[in-house]
Amino acid sequence: MRLSKGHYAKPTVILEAAASYDYWIWHAFFGLPVSQNNINVLHKSPLFEDLKYGISPQVNFTINGNRYIHGYYPADGIYPKWSTLVQCYIQPPAGEMGRSYSYFNNRQMDLRKDVERAFGILERKFVIICRPYRGLSAREMHKTMLTCIIMHNMVIQKTRHNRNWTNHQDEDLRPDIQSARGLPARNYAKMTSHIENRTLYNMLREDPRANMWAKFGRD
Repeated sequence: MRLSKGHYAKPTVILEAAASYDYWIWHAFFGLPVSQNNINVLHKSPLFEDLKYGISPQVNFTINGNRYIHGYYPADGIYPKWSTLVQCYIQPPAGEMGRSYSYFNNRQMDLRKDVERAFGILERKFVIICRPYRGLSAREMHKTMLTCIIMHNMVIQKTRHNRNWTNHQDEDLRPDIQSARGLPARNYAKMTSHIENRTLYNMLREDPRANMWAKFGRD
């Protein structure tokens, strides 16, 4: 997950996006003019709203005997410590013990580079995103950015088919999601508390770190 914004001392418009390892951009939240930071954008983004309402793709996995019921996103250290965000260890232990932490940090940063590359590919494909983009209104910028992302994903999907992926043109690529909007407010509040749980955040870093080191790190 990454935020892209301007670098000038002027109001900017921010793009929040998430991409997979093949550069498919499957989440984009564009807008939020004037002064914003990563935390404000995260709270205003719909990224976790579907998860709170119970209509997000079902993700269940078990690591080191601990079961998790939702996915997570690699993120940098500026984001809050939520159970849906996994960050690097800022100060890994020294010596032999710290090798597993360093290995985890390196793999986590490798995954984050996929998002950076997706942004770079998008900018190279569509020059309008760069300099000519600045002359548009906020509404026109929003439409232009979403159009570029849609065309970018069309190219990625065509590349998938050419590489003999299991997905085919007539296959419904959307996950099977049962709509559950209108849940009682207590369920929404409970899920919000679950996402922002600091204990789960720590578990979700420790379990993959130990598991990755046991399986791959020693090689």
